[in-house]
Amino acid sequence: MTATLYWKSTCTTAREVRSILRARHPALGDRNYAKDPLTLAEVLTLVTAAGGVAQVLNTRHEVAKARGWKDTAPDPSTFAAAVLLDSNLLRRPILLVGDRALVGNQPEAMLQALAQ
Repeated sequence: MTATLYWKSTCTTAREVRSILRARHPALGDRNYAKDPLTLAEVLTLVTAAGGVAQVLNTRHEVAKARGWKDTAPDPSTFAAAVLLDSNLLRRPILLVGDRALVGNQPEAMLQALAQ
């Protein structure tokens, strides 16, 4: 099964999780979207795999607060377009394993998913 870690090198938590995962799975594919921005299709794939916008939305972001997204998440297309303008709207890191995504600081769950 194919697995890819989507992470942002400017995020301490994402760097730490990446380090933990790569220590056990050195061949794990990864994508540093701080240096290689995500496409609209990739954002939509991550949203779908995570189970919806609410699972990947960084509700602490000013845009999310200003637009009321903490209470009511936007539709996937609106969210994906916003992420293309500011990738900090995405919670991170995101591990995509097959058609399922694990989001946030949960290295143990991610390691379990990679072991299956």
